[in-house]
Amino acid sequence: MNVYELSAALDERIPLSLREEWDTDGLMVAPDGKKEIKKALIALDATSPALEYAVKTGADAVITHHPLVFDPLKRLCEDDAAGKRVIFCVRNGVSVLSYHTRLDSAEGGVNDRLAEALGLKNTRAFLPFGRVGDTAREYGFGEFRAMCEQALGETAFACVKKRESIKKAAVVSGGGKHFVRDAFLAGADVYVTGEADHAALIEAAEYGMNMLCLTHHATERVVLPALARFVREASRDRIETEIFDFDRVNEYGV
Repeated sequence: MNVYELSAALDERIPLSLREEWDTDGLMVAPDGKKEIKKALIALDATSPALEYAVKTGADAVITHHPLVFDPLKRLCEDDAAGKRVIFCVRNGVSVLSYHTRLDSAEGGVNDRLAEALGLKNTRAFLPFGRVGDTAREYGFGEFRAMCEQALGETAFACVKKRESIKKAAVVSGGGKHFVRDAFLAGADVYVTGEADHAALIEAAEYGMNMLCLTHHATERVVLPALARFVREASRDRIETEIFDFDRVNEYGV
């Protein structure tokens, strides 16, 4: 299966119709669209460490959640954060395909995997991408926070505590600052997202709803095994996959 064929197959599995209108994803970089893909590296982002690892391990393509090219490139230079990675891909013959908001909304995608990781039951969509469901049992606020931190492997860096009892939770992976009211109207006792600003925290408090921010990467990296499976299914197991998991220390240095 070549690059173009994989792109078309994944467009069927993760439909373009699910993509938010402002988003840019899909085939990002294709130095040779007819090149056969024998191995694909699955990553949250096409960072320099991920791309370098792909070349080192012989991967022909990197499949990511976040788009490598989001804003239009006005120039292609190595002194630009995105441009230098595009140049690296072209020089090394590595294609990049990204599946962003449509993977958030897709069945079995990011938010379904996040809800599953937190043990939610009877889940339903409350936005095209958000999920709301019953917690595995009734939790106190501290218990629920500790469970989420253990499940996702990160500490909540911002919280709102307005209720002690938690029976229903809403989740939006990544940056969920615009969807506090939606979570409240969905009947959530707690809203779990990756990151949000001061105004969103105040909004949650005004609604009397709990809120946890558990980092952008921790709420989204849960999808990587599913994305790898989508690639294998799309290729009928002709493409080997390897997951390059997000490592905060490796990516951020701390």
